[in-house]
Amino acid sequence: MEQRKIKCLLVDDEKLSRELVGAYIRKIPALEIVGECSNIIEAKEVIDREQVDLLLLDIEMPNLTGIDFLRMLRNPPVTILITAYSSYAVESYELDVVDYLLKPVEFDRFFKAIYKALEIIAPECFRNDDKRTAERKEAEPLSPNGAEYFFVKSDKNIIKVVLKEILYIESLREYVKIVTKTQSVITLQSLSRLEEILPSNSFQRIHRSFIVNVEKVDKVKGNEVFVGENRLTISKGQREKFINMINTHRLF
Repeated sequence: MEQRKIKCLLVDDEKLSRELVGAYIRKIPALEIVGECSNIIEAKEVIDREQVDLLLLDIEMPNLTGIDFLRMLRNPPVTILITAYSSYAVESYELDVVDYLLKPVEFDRFFKAIYKALEIIAPECFRNDDKRTAERKEAEPLSPNGAEYFFVKSDKNIIKVVLKEILYIESLREYVKIVTKTQSVITLQSLSRLEEILPSNSFQRIHRSFIVNVEKVDKVKGNEVFVGENRLTISKGQREKFINMINTHRLF
């Protein structure tokens, strides 16, 4: 049976940028453009009448920014922000977007962002990608189920990571950074894979980019989780689940 195409809405007030990103979208067979808009009003009309799986959204636009638009939507589509300005990166994390692309966008960087989006929307789209499969197999954490530690490959080394020493884990696109009190280890790995192997009674996904060790959390304030000197963003979609988990650790 033929797979359903992922329906994309492209919103950018710059014609050349729309043409470039539109051409990129058409290169990927899994994607289909359902709208190309130059302003937020047009974009809202498309979202109201069409199914939109993936929103590719410029930030700086007349009258209303892309970030303002996202905050208006009750159930926004999976979103990739595209902008000429790096200053919006923190706000984009708070909105739980998939990725944040800086103009001019190169195709290889765009493709990586689309890959991340498809893993959320329809992971079956790239199920037969041999390269991805090989990378994941190579990056597989080396640990039996129930162990108190695991090993990861970093550069040419195999490094032991003790679970109870982990403060948090941060996604770095195709890599993750595992942070403990004594070291930070960067390894080729997906955050989703680590989420699967880590004990769910201690480790919680708080954002698309963060997993935190609940036992190491010092404070939760608004949309931030404090772990020692580290301040991590917690997304709106994960906050309730995270607070419920804290309740199981005896919240009085």
